Parts: sequence; C-alpha cells; structure tokens
Amino acid sequence: MMRNCNRHATVARGGLLFAATLALLLAACSPKSASVRFKVNSEPEGAHVLYQASGKDLPCGGKWIYLGNTPLRGVHQFNERQLEQTEKITMKVMHNGYHEQKIEWDGPSFWEEVEGRGVIFWTPELIPVSGP
Repeated sequence: MMRNCNRHATVARGGLLFAATLALLLAACSPKSASVRFKVNSEPEGAHVLYQASGKDLPCGGKWIYLGNTPLRGVHQFNERQLEQTEKITMKVMHNGYHEQKIEWDGPSFWEEVEGRGVIFWTPELIPVSGP
C-alpha cells in the first residue's frame, strides 16, 4: 500500500503526528511491544524536529517526517521485532541561524536504549552559524 509521506508534514501538532507516523513506520503483529517515552528539547527552544527511519519494507522509509518544535514530548508504541530489522533511525533538530544536529541509532541500539533508560531523551545545544 502506498502512503503519501508529504501529507504528514501538514498535520497539526508534532506529538500527534509523531505517534501516527511511528505507528505506521513500526507497526507489526508481534506480541512483544512496549510504550516508549520521548523527550526532545533544544537550546534554544523552538527548533524543528524531524525523524527518518530506513530499512526493508518500511512505509515512507528514507523520507524525513516533520514531528514538531521543541520541547517535544510523546509516548509511542514500538514493536521490538520490526525495530531489530530497522537499519537506521535518525532524528535531527534545525533552528534558523544554528547548525543542525543529528542523533542516530540502528534498530537494536534504539531498543537497548529504550529498555535501559525507559525514555529516549535528547537535548542538543545548538551552535550558532557564524558568518558575515
């Protein structure tokens, strides 16, 4: 089934969009799943948060999905088996006048962080772009 990935960028509020997008990207029929808490902040606040997952048979795989602005909070359901097959999960923050920053995991390391910490937490300190 083909999905319109561009439609996701126009949906209001990042938290709801984030939940819907991740449910589409990572949903499967395995009984082993868990609720994962996300907290993404930035210094300064108001940065745009984007998400990308790549791997075999992922809807919208490789496409950047807009999640919202920092501070971003959410609780999302993940399937362990599908995460293990995900090649790379990338989150990035962008703010006008600052360099973008990224954080990356493969599926298994993402799952290890979830199990170990109980939350995906990221607070990048954005570096101003210097120039004329």
